[in-house]
Amino acid sequence: MRILQTGIRMRCRRQDVFQIQTERLELRILRPSEASVVTDYLIRNRVFHTPYHQQHDDIYFSAQEQKDYLRSDLNKFFDDEQYSFWISYKGCTDRVIGRISFSAVIRGALSSCLVGYHLDEKEIGKGIMREALKAGCLYMFETQLLHRIQADIMPSNARSAAVAEGCGFRRQGLNERYMCINGEWQDHYIYALLNEKDWLKLLR
Repeated sequence: MRILQTGIRMRCRRQDVFQIQTERLELRILRPSEASVVTDYLIRNRVFHTPYHQQHDDIYFSAQEQKDYLRSDLNKFFDDEQYSFWISYKGCTDRVIGRISFSAVIRGALSSCLVGYHLDEKEIGKGIMREALKAGCLYMFETQLLHRIQADIMPSNARSAAVAEGCGFRRQGLNERYMCINGEWQDHYIYALLNEKDWLKLLR
């Protein structure tokens, strides 16, 4: 895993704000000026993602709306509150194929965060999300020094659960009617990964 970071200067548009490189992928914090590649990804996968996401109206799938989201993500990154990475193949950063976001970051005694992720329908079955999740979790543990990462996954989302388990996450319980997904309140399993030696074997 290779980490690249530029300064806070927003004028250097040709440089990435921050990125993590894996064998095949780049996980990048995007600028608002890159909203078009995000919009293209969301539109391509709108139907595929619908059963697993909160409901969005049409404006969510516009470049202007995504500029606002990217601006918010960027501010939260610089404030060390959230780390939202857009995934691309190396050398193909004009096409987004997924997202992984570490949010609700808490320091101090809890030292934890939540993680959520989604992938392009055409990239399923290639190990992309597992590769990205491993790199992201290592960054949150080794650089951000968190102790616990939690993923909340619907019982019906077997693919997402398999990705988490493949990275060492362990199921710890069930939150009933925890989140409104596609207009209905859904149960979610609680998965967690700890920054402890015996938990991290699958990340290496």
